[in-house]
Parts: sequence; structure tokens; C-alpha cells
Amino acid sequence: MSEEHTSKGADRARRTPYELVFGETDFEIKVFPRIREEARLQNVDPRDHDRFAFLSVVGDALRDVLPEDAPVDAIDQYRAILFHSYNFWRFERRHYLLEPAVARFLVEAAPGMESWDLDLPCPTLYLQLPANLFWGSISPESVPEPVDGFFVTSSPGEDGLGKPFVRLEVLMVLGIRRDRAGFSVVPFSTEVGPGIPAVWAESPGRDEGRDFENMLPGGDLSGLYSILTTTEVLKLIARALWFLDTNPEGAIPVAPVERLEPRSPDSPPHPEHPYIRITLDAAEPSEGTSE
Repeated sequence: MSEEHTSKGADRARRTPYELVFGETDFEIKVFPRIREEARLQNVDPRDHDRFAFLSVVGDALRDVLPEDAPVDAIDQYRAILFHSYNFWRFERRHYLLEPAVARFLVEAAPGMESWDLDLPCPTLYLQLPANLFWGSISPESVPEPVDGFFVTSSPGEDGLGKPFVRLEVLMVLGIRRDRAGFSVVPFSTEVGPGIPAVWAESPGRDEGRDFENMLPGGDLSGLYSILTTTEVLKLIARALWFLDTNPEGAIPVAPVERLEPRSPDSPPHPEHPYIRITLDAAEPSEGTSE
């Protein structure tokens, strides 16, 4: 069992799925601007997942990267990655890293979030978890993998009575490892209205056992957590956003790592854009250089 989550490296952000998929491509130069222009011309809000999927540039991009006989699940998963990644790019790549102490507090203290309504600091963000602290799988039959984090994209909506709500599109990302390419994803969506985070807090996250209870052999000794349900995902996201909203002094901006030498295969995969550390200790300095 890895102890990486207990090391200093767990306090530093890693490259996001966005960088792993699109960092070495021309999507930012050619594809994403075309999506933005088509959405503008058709008066489509790209945060609307269903309408985003019908943009012709999106369809072309999917056909360019997927084989003709790709299974439906693969198409849906890549479309979800493209949807969140485009909006992540559109809204300035807002990347938040939960430090281990904060993540443990959010699980163990289980804040109720009473009188707090979910509010994202930006329409799309990537919430990164401490390395190898949370584990999950894409299905009950699949091998558990470390959960890297969650893309979250919000958009406004109205119910049948005209009452406003927030639609959340979520993409859980698992299995990012330096010794292999690719990763696993679990996309899902939900609607959030006033008082819903408190309902999530009170509702059990799984049928049996404690929320986030470890399911890996030997994981208890390392203090690991498991994520088995979308309810647990929503609880963790909501608690992290609640903490960020109610403890703004704990949000520490971190500049991109300045590389003094070219990246080698063994170099730590630090992100190449600014990010925000969510910490219990706002007095800690941020570091911006690495060898």
C-alpha cells in the first residue's frame, strides 16, 4: 500500500486530467476556440451538457480521436471529458487542491452545512484530492483505483414551476498513474436547490457501513478512505466548497512550478498553471520552483 498521501508530495498539486489529455495537443488553439464560436453563433450555453453534445465541432472532435466502432460507453466518457475540459479552459483552468488535513477534517468531522447553499467559486473547476488517500472503482466488479479528483461544472436551470436550481455535471477521475497512460472516469449529474447540501450531509452515503469507510485490505492502517457512491462524491465536493466558502483565508494561491531543468521521465508531474491550495494553515508559504 502506498504511503504517498502522508508525504510532503501530497501537499503539492499534480497535473490535472486536462493537462494529461490536452496539454500536448492543439485543442486550445484550434478546437476550443471553434467550439466557443459555434456556441456563440447558436446561442448555446456550453455549460449545458446536452446542448454542448450537439455542437458540430464537438462531434468532429470526437470522430477525430475515437475509432468508428468505439462502444457507446467510450463515446459518452470521452464526450464528458471534452465537455468538462472545454469549460475548464473557458473559465481559466481553476484548479483546487485539498490538503490531507482538510480532506480528513471533511470526512471525520462531517460538517452539516446547515444554512449553506452550494456556491461554486467559478462555473467549472477541478477539485484534486490528496494523492492515494481516497480509493474507488468504476463498477463493483472493477479493481479499486486512487481517486485523483473531480471536475465540477454548474449551470442555471428552472423546474416546472419556474423555480431556479443549479445543475451540476460531475466527472470523477480515477487511476492516474505515472507508469501508464490513461485514466478511468465516472460521469454523472444532479440538480441542487436551497437546502440540498444539508440533506446530503444527513443522508447516509452507502447502504452499509460508515461514509468513506475504507474497503481496501490493510487500508485502515494507512488511514485510507473509499468512495463507493455518487452520494459520497457529492458530500465530499459540497463539504470542500463549504470549507472554501466559510474559510477563505485557507485558500492559498500557488504559482506554477518554475523548472530549472528540462522535465525528465522521473520528474514530479506538477501542474503548469496556477492552482489554489485549500489548507488548515493559511500561514504556510507557497512554493513556485522545482528542480
